[in-house]
Amino acid sequence: MACFLLMIGGTLLVGWGTELPILWLGRIITGIGALTLSVLLPKLLSQWFKDRELGLAMGIFNTGVPLGSVICFGLFGKIGNLWGWRIPIFLTGIYSFITSILFLSLYRLPSSQEMKNDKPFGIYKSLKEMGSPIWWVGLSWLWFNAAFISFATFAPNFFLQKGYTIEQSGLLIGIPLLGSLFLSTPTGYLVDRFRHQEWFIGIGGITLSVIAISFNLTSSFLLLVTFMGFFSAMIPAPIYSIPPEILKPENVGLGFGVISTCSSIGLFVGPYFVGKAKDLTGSYHWSFILISLFFLFVMISILFTHRRPKQNKKFFSPKKP
Repeated sequence: MACFLLMIGGTLLVGWGTELPILWLGRIITGIGALTLSVLLPKLLSQWFKDRELGLAMGIFNTGVPLGSVICFGLFGKIGNLWGWRIPIFLTGIYSFITSILFLSLYRLPSSQEMKNDKPFGIYKSLKEMGSPIWWVGLSWLWFNAAFISFATFAPNFFLQKGYTIEQSGLLIGIPLLGSLFLSTPTGYLVDRFRHQEWFIGIGGITLSVIAISFNLTSSFLLLVTFMGFFSAMIPAPIYSIPPEILKPENVGLGFGVISTCSSIGLFVGPYFVGKAKDLTGSYHWSFILISLFFLFVMISILFTHRRPKQNKKFFSPKKP
């Protein structure tokens, strides 16, 4: 609830702010609440759905970002043009308030409390106890976010240079988001049935790498973004279903913190290096090569996770009926 209050307060501060430092402060406050919530919510899901349908739960959870993006990109621009930029900001604040009320009324404690209340807090000890597999999972998520956000950042201008209109360019960018929206939940269901998350992530990573490099080789962009939407949905749900299976219950929250940290790093550095490649070469050819390498690193990183049998004993054991 503290995270929701930060999000609501920061959003209202932006909506009412008149000076740039106030807008900065509001976005920072909102970001603190949102980022912390992104760590806590999957931790709660891992407790509620322990040993049952965790992949499906994570698949539904990961439809939130593409659904929110589609709504915002599709509606907020028009609303802002009609009634001013502050109205979409206030709408997100109202939505956060309604969501906090729903959360407060529907939240239930997990059926079994596995956390030891008397366990002393020591982040260094917990990080050491987690071992390296969770960091390889985090790196895999880092590369995926670096690649995906870089594509979403620079592909619109690339399509404009190829003669597409702004509306057509926006449609091409939105199709991969729609893939994640509609296919994350079925992917989570398949993870529950067949396990082996590393297969889903590896296949998705290597295929996305081929798709990204293909933007330099063909002009069939509609086909490429359609395939990108399909295969990008194979990664989020499996990534988020791994930490509860390779970590002790008391370290799962920290594990999701590692994943969120890696995600933030990827979102920050990916567009910088892809944009730098464009500035240095004057074309997007090397930018798409770099995006392709990011997707390839998704597969490579998750393969290193497979090499820790002691930590991953539960991760690689067959699912009990």
